[in-house]
Amino acid sequence: MDRTREETALRALRLIGVVAQDEPATADQMQGALDVLESVWAEVREEAQATWDIATGTPPEGFVPLANFLAAELAPEYAVAAPMTRARAKLRLLAVIRPAERECCHPHETHDYGMRHCNG
Repeated sequence: MDRTREETALRALRLIGVVAQDEPATADQMQGALDVLESVWAEVREEAQATWDIATGTPPEGFVPLANFLAAELAPEYAVAAPMTRARAKLRLLAVIRPAERECCHPHETHDYGMRHCNG
């Protein structure tokens, strides 16, 4: 089942300890997280050419990586530690969005992250 933007934002807020597991986010916390989510998703969507969009739902395999990436982006705003660095979280999300690139067929062409083009 696909996850909503709000579920992703709440998961990120819980990962950084801003919201406890048994409580909801405040309206301000949720709106702030959703605004940042839109921004980080725009960054990743352009770079990775994602085939899904958070407006219609995040697939199960993308939910945790996207929440981790959002948590890494939100953590400094709340002066708390992120569950992982922003760079690592982004790479993990990109690996979910474009898994075929790990198996390269064109060794002379590479992406910025050292991944290889596989689009023929």
